[in-house]
Amino acid sequence: MSTTSDRENPVDATMRGALVRPTRDVVVEQRPVSAPGPRQVLVRSSLVGICGSDTHALAGHHPFLDRDYAPGHEAVGVVAALGESVSGLSVGQRVLLKPNVACGRCLNCRADRSNACEKLSWIGCDVSRHWSGALAEYFLAPEQNLYPVPDHVDDATAVLVECLATPVHAVRIAGDLTDARVVVLGAGTIGVLAIVAAARAGAERIVVTDMDQGKLDRAARVGAATGVCASAADVDERVRTALGGPADVVLDCVASQVSLNQAVGLLRRAGTVLVVGVPAREASLPMPVVQDWEIRVQGCAAYTEVDVAAALAIATDGGIPTAEIVSGTVALDDVATAFDDATADSSGKVLIDPRR
Repeated sequence: MSTTSDRENPVDATMRGALVRPTRDVVVEQRPVSAPGPRQVLVRSSLVGICGSDTHALAGHHPFLDRDYAPGHEAVGVVAALGESVSGLSVGQRVLLKPNVACGRCLNCRADRSNACEKLSWIGCDVSRHWSGALAEYFLAPEQNLYPVPDHVDDATAVLVECLATPVHAVRIAGDLTDARVVVLGAGTIGVLAIVAAARAGAERIVVTDMDQGKLDRAARVGAATGVCASAADVDERVRTALGGPADVVLDCVASQVSLNQAVGLLRRAGTVLVVGVPAREASLPMPVVQDWEIRVQGCAAYTEVDVAAALAIATDGGIPTAEIVSGTVALDDVATAFDDATADSSGKVLIDPRR
């Protein structure tokens, strides 16, 4: 069997790919390059992001990624080979990945809620390893899960489209945010992009909380009215003062017991809290307040095709603050160090270049 040094014919070669082993380590292994099946595409990875879900899984804090899996769901690459019946893409074309794979036939898919597909599977977030992730030299994806990247959108920005699609989805299902007062809990990558999404949706004022001052400073640079230290004794009072009153909507990008209680406490009557972050464990809510104040608690699960298209449109317009988010790019063989860097305070988005 050949290796991927034979770039003209990668199929049936071997390649390097990352493997996350929860509570242990992340390693690079050799695995085969599979031929694309009908309506599938083989993509050579150009840049791949390390997601917070990946670092949480490595630490043993992810509720679903609790066994070995091949990571990489934030990805941009170049089409390397086409399976039968693929008609919308061509070899050599730059594409970005929508990693959640829907069946297209169930009740939710037919209702344009493919993110809630009854048979949903994930490229790069799958402990069954049916879909190996893009944190490798090559990956497979269904044709419908790949989006052409405009020529003027660079790879580092294209990688962030998948990240942006999550808060775009959350903001969309929150309802009309025109002139709304919005709080974002957590100023990591998703929190920063939640600011972008809320501002695009017409929010009048956005206040962000986080434990890390560097992240708060960054949030202010990308459009938050102000940032408040989440550990301050009077954090709720500071947030309301900065907002000019209680929040209409809270985007909880932390999803811990503390943040969920805080989210409910910051809302006006009939306000909405969006649970955007992945909870590491079960949490309770102050249900008397939720009931009496008619608080809406809305789970947010990834995104649909509509959200990815909207996020790509923002990227095309130059609306993603890439320089504020991306902190560095490293080679695939240095993936273990990259995971360490991705968990550091004030860290931005760490990208992997599998071509190196």
